[in-house]
Amino acid sequence: MKHDLRNSLLAKVIAIFLAVLFGLATLFSVGSLAISYESGFYKGDNVTFEETDMFENLSFSMALDVARAYVEYGQPYSYFSGAPVVIRDGDTGEVLFTDRPAAYRSTRTFTFLNSNGYITSVDGSPGFSVVPETDAPAELIQVTLYFEDYGSGSGYYDMESYYLFYQLVYPIKHLLPWLAVLSIVGFFAVLAFLFCAAGHRAGHEEIVPNWQDRIPLDVYLLAVGFLCTFNVLIVGDLNAGGWIQMALIVLLCLPLFLLVLAALLTIATRLKMGRFWENTLCYRLVRWLWHGGGQLWHGIGAFVHILPLSWRAVLLMAGLLILQPLLAVWGLSAGIPLVLLLLLDAAILVGAAFLSYQLQRLKAVGQELAAGNLEAKVDTKGMFWDLKAHGEHLNAIGEGMNRAVEQRMKSERLKTELITNVSHDIKTPLTSIVNYVDLLKKEELPERAAEYVTVLDRQSNRLKKLTEDLVEASKASTGNIAVHLQPIVVNEIVHQAVGDYDQKLTAGKLEVVINTYEGNLTALADGRLLWRVLDNLLSNVCKYAMAGSRVYIDLMTRGDRVALSMKNVSRDRLNISADELMERFVRGDASRHAEGSGLGLNIAKSLMELMGGTFSLAVDGDLFKAELTLKSTGAAAGTAAGILAIRDAG
Repeated sequence: MKHDLRNSLLAKVIAIFLAVLFGLATLFSVGSLAISYESGFYKGDNVTFEETDMFENLSFSMALDVARAYVEYGQPYSYFSGAPVVIRDGDTGEVLFTDRPAAYRSTRTFTFLNSNGYITSVDGSPGFSVVPETDAPAELIQVTLYFEDYGSGSGYYDMESYYLFYQLVYPIKHLLPWLAVLSIVGFFAVLAFLFCAAGHRAGHEEIVPNWQDRIPLDVYLLAVGFLCTFNVLIVGDLNAGGWIQMALIVLLCLPLFLLVLAALLTIATRLKMGRFWENTLCYRLVRWLWHGGGQLWHGIGAFVHILPLSWRAVLLMAGLLILQPLLAVWGLSAGIPLVLLLLLDAAILVGAAFLSYQLQRLKAVGQELAAGNLEAKVDTKGMFWDLKAHGEHLNAIGEGMNRAVEQRMKSERLKTELITNVSHDIKTPLTSIVNYVDLLKKEELPERAAEYVTVLDRQSNRLKKLTEDLVEASKASTGNIAVHLQPIVVNEIVHQAVGDYDQKLTAGKLEVVINTYEGNLTALADGRLLWRVLDNLLSNVCKYAMAGSRVYIDLMTRGDRVALSMKNVSRDRLNISADELMERFVRGDASRHAEGSGLGLNIAKSLMELMGGTFSLAVDGDLFKAELTLKSTGAAAGTAAGILAIRDAG
């Protein structure tokens, strides 16, 4: 990149100089070639200035001005001064005005028709032909121009500049085409190099803009166009003659050319940088208007969005009600048929029906979700605004509830698996401990050691009971317990359970009152599992019931179900709810001074559900109430299998 001419400032300066040189040469050669063909320079090899069309046209123009000045002012020098002329009557040849020189190089004579002050050409001279406006008598005016010299001070306006052009261009008229081709090729070659080098700088691989490239492009081009127009107007108003006028034209064309070249180079640089339209005042204005309009639109949308749906509906209907009469009045005045207004009403009616249909779809899915169908979904395709958002919210509710249920089930499964695994792992070493404690109890031990063995025996049995409860709770919650449902006489199993707890109840000074209002009641249940439920309830009664109080057990029917309720007054204050008591590892005594695992009620609930029954608790102050229900069989007495199951459980 060190030898890359595109990064060389000197190469760029030289290229600009050559571009100016070739540009001026192109303007000169092409312009001179065009004027030479038009002026008749190529009629022959030795065409004099007086033989050119340029000379003829200038002579006619001067003669016409002389005729006009003479008719209007009585003398020929109102439009130019000092040129020798002779004016004659075209019909008689009488000299009307003479300023004939003693010596002259050539003459030109033109005849004009004066029709009531209106001058027209009658001899076919080029560049002028007008039909008289009136039928008034006309006279002929003959104008003869005498040419001595075409230099400075000759009095022939513009003749000096054209004669100078003839002297400069005619000798090289055959070189002009070659000069034009070479200058054009050189100009475009240098211009191509400048386009390639635009934006390149030494030490930079990327395109680097200069100060003019940072000006907004439309502002830049507008300024260049204004300066070019101003320059062209100045060139057109030049009145100097000869070499001075030509020099001034060249000097004024040079900045014009540089302005255009600078504009082309900055366009090339911007095109290389990409997204050139962003650096324009129009783009910035449009972007500002777009962003401003967008902000205004979003602001209106946000304002409308914060309004409740009912208010938006009211505003929409109010707008339609206001718009209707306005459209009606305007339509009648503009000649619009009434059918268009009817079509608008029909469109509003269709929109209202469509809105009602979407609301009905949302309502239906909401009812499905409320009924527990978490798979219900709203098809939001075709819905808009709040209705679509509401439908997406309903879908999200179903998905969220599904995830919550799945997570809860997974958590419960993990907890159950953990309890089962840990219980089984504890059970093996615990069995060895219990067996060895039994062996120690049979040995002759010192009194102190016998006391230690007694404590070990009590605590190991307690731990064994806890482990069994954990395993049973795990099996009950997962349904891994074999259930054999058969008709069971609930009265007998209740009395059997109370009889088994007679000693503990007596020790706790508790009186059990059993009320069977309808005789023997038979329910469909598993005797072993029902015994386990009653065992847990009575165990809790012995642990937590207030001494000297009564325990009420009521047995009755409720429709097609057998209901059993057990009520007692708690010894300690119940500071938790019935739902919390049903959870695992929760006990009624916060101080935990009574033995227990806190699993009894939870196990009882799971076992009742496995048998198709229900289990519920109620706490009212210190009153504790448990209620069981089972499906009734309608039989008056239980089967032998039911009695046997009760005895086996006892």
